Amino acid sequence: MKQFLVITFLAVALSVLVFGQVTTKKSSSKPEDEIMKIEDQWVQSRATKDPTVTRDLLTNDYLGGTPTGQAQTKQQFIDGVMAGALFAGKAEQTDRKVRIYGDTAVSTGIVTGNVGGAKVRYIRVFVKRNNKWRLVAAQGTRIEGGQ
Repeated sequence: MKQFLVITFLAVALSVLVFGQVTTKKSSSKPEDEIMKIEDQWVQSRATKDPTVTRDLLTNDYLGGTPTGQAQTKQQFIDGVMAGALFAGKAEQTDRKVRIYGDTAVSTGIVTGNVGGAKVRYIRVFVKRNNKWRLVAAQGTRIEGGQ
């Protein structure tokens, strides 16, 4: 009887541990995947001069920094998208990382396909508002020579 109780206790304890690990693993990757998907859509929409995604993604108080060091508002960014001043052809993102801090996400990486063929290293800050990720700040720095 004692052996039966020990085995039952161990089986229940192991089930609880396994269930807890699976739940944690699933929830930890979802926000990162959401941010990467949003960024993919956003970068491709800039390449096609479609401002719809940008209007929805950027907060009204968005502040960006261009690779030339200029501050940029949401409307200035939208104007640049519509003018085709941001990308020449298909854009590609590499060296991507997303870190989640509660309702804030920080994304970093390199984007190519910019006007003039430049590679730009970026950092983007997202916040979750009304259960949707929104871009509040971004900075791009032109990579000179290498990575």
